Amino acid sequence: MNSMTLRRVTIGIAGSGGMATQRISLFNRMAGVKVSAVYARHIEKVRACCARSRAQACADYDDLLAAAEAAVICLPNHLHAAFALQALRAGRHVLVEYPLCLSPAEARVLQAAAVRNGRVLMVGNTIIHEAMFRYLMRHRRQLGALCSAASRVAFHDKAVAGCWYMNPRFTGPVFAALHYHHIEYYRHLLGAVTAVRAHDDSRPDHLRPGYKSLIGGTLHLEHAGGAASCIQWYLSAAGRGSPRGLWLNGAAGSLTVVSHGPAKSQVIWNGGETKANEVYIDDWGVAGSCRDFIAAIRGRLDHRARLQNDMQTLSVGWRAAESARRGRRLTC
Repeated sequence: MNSMTLRRVTIGIAGSGGMATQRISLFNRMAGVKVSAVYARHIEKVRACCARSRAQACADYDDLLAAAEAAVICLPNHLHAAFALQALRAGRHVLVEYPLCLSPAEARVLQAAAVRNGRVLMVGNTIIHEAMFRYLMRHRRQLGALCSAASRVAFHDKAVAGCWYMNPRFTGPVFAALHYHHIEYYRHLLGAVTAVRAHDDSRPDHLRPGYKSLIGGTLHLEHAGGAASCIQWYLSAAGRGSPRGLWLNGAAGSLTVVSHGPAKSQVIWNGGETKANEVYIDDWGVAGSCRDFIAAIRGRLDHRARLQNDMQTLSVGWRAAESARRGRRLTC
């Protein structure tokens, strides 16, 4: 469709961090889309964002809702539900960075509000647009029937000490917040999750009450059809990090993906026995999730089906958190 015929969509961004600034830039590059307002608690940071995008700097969230047709929530996890609900009740379409919210009760309220007001409610699912995910989906048949999968992510940086995502009160259940990416991977690749067994390995930060010096854990997933997967995801203010890695084992072959320098990943087939290995540039899928939201607003994407998929992934994360609390395997 010619850009001249596109219905104009105005976007309000709640937040001024890295994801917010990415989305401001990406939405403003899209035909017929304009970021019209930006809100955050620190108005000086908002003004800095708006100086580049020519959007209205809002010190009050209601002002953002008055200036935009759709709201994009790029705030700490514990604020997602309240800000999304306020926008839906104001008749705005809503995109929320994952996780959508912190509990099933919050999810039910948000879904009901979206239906009642006839508005789009979407999770900013970047995963399905990631370069790694798209590569795996394209080549999955070469592996044959998948029997097992494993992944590891371990980020260590002194700068994360005291950041909001090191506080469980703000982050929410660790398996819904950090493991979400790879739960989504394995649901698509290995099938529906039938049971979970999780262990939260988080450790307290003795210098900062309520915060963690290490946050993360191990999650074992059982899939319909008998396949199994394991996810380890850690974020720490101390120690040394490890390259992120992912391993898939199938009846016809195996595949390993490891980080390979800045923004690059290397794919190794069958333990390096073949010459089909390659290095590709990572794309984290943020642009794709922006396009999906606009397509949903314009009636070109089934946002209800997309939300249902994201809720299934989130539900596995919540069930894993319950498994960690109880210390036993739970069915899903």
